[in-house]
Amino acid sequence: YLSEEDVLDQSNPFVQLVSGVVWLLRDGELYINQSRAAECGDTQSTGTFDRFINVISARTAVGHDRQGRLVLVHVDGQTESRGVSLWEMAEFLKQQGVINAINLDGGGSATLVLNGTLANYPSEHCSFDSMWRCPRSISTVVCVHEPRCDPPDCSGHGLCVAGRCRCDSPFWAGPACDSLDCGPANCSLRGVCSAAGCLCDAGWTGSNCTEECPLGWFGPSCQSRCACDHSCPCDPETGSCNITHHGALQEHLHRAGQCLASQEKSKDKFSLSESSWLSLSSALAVLLVLSALGNVGLVLRGRRQQQQHRDYRYLPLRDINGDS
Repeated sequence: YLSEEDVLDQSNPFVQLVSGVVWLLRDGELYINQSRAAECGDTQSTGTFDRFINVISARTAVGHDRQGRLVLVHVDGQTESRGVSLWEMAEFLKQQGVINAINLDGGGSATLVLNGTLANYPSEHCSFDSMWRCPRSISTVVCVHEPRCDPPDCSGHGLCVAGRCRCDSPFWAGPACDSLDCGPANCSLRGVCSAAGCLCDAGWTGSNCTEECPLGWFGPSCQSRCACDHSCPCDPETGSCNITHHGALQEHLHRAGQCLASQEKSKDKFSLSESSWLSLSSALAVLLVLSALGNVGLVLRGRRQQQQHRDYRYLPLRDINGDS
């Protein structure tokens, strides 16, 4: 028990202090008899101190278990009709593993609210209609809420769970989910970290922007296709078709060009060009048509001459066979 001087002692100031009437449990054992000896019965306005302890009524108590977890208990009731005595309350708390507990106010003042909703059946009648029960207006409450996050909305990038922000993206980090983290490589300094991962600069791709664009592709994260003639590669950053490659790639392309040039020369030695083949084919086609026309003309002329040399004569059958 604390005296008024103890409470007001500034050498050990209290941050939070909850007062009650009667120690129910202390160090895991019932402490009601010791409380009865220490309490002043004159402070009770509803009867003797023994009646306050023994009468069944609505009760509230606060305590903690051996793990230091806070325990709040409410028992519905109505004085002398239903509820529990302080002895029964203490025994119940002990069975639940509570080691230290004090009794708070009871009777009509015993009220339990969960998530903003009245959760018990009050014992007093409502002033506006005695048919209904209403909680009593009181000046002091014990309020318990879950730990809050700072900021409460986790910067808009997560969910507050038991006082800690649970970020909704693997790339949001920090106690408030307010900093982007794409890993130790940090996009290899060739991109920007976003909520969706690395957004690579033009000419680079990969989860950490470590890969150059493959031939035929360019732009941020290599998402654009080159549009150069003959399927030639383009600049991986700008997409320009007028590029000069560097190092080994330039040497490789130079050798490839020399190889193609030598093949073209070999083709010139042993074969005609496409235009030559086209001209030759056209000339042969004309000759074939002229030859066909000439042959047709000769055939027609021969038939005409044959018809002109034939001699048709009419000889009556009597002249041939005679008068018989």
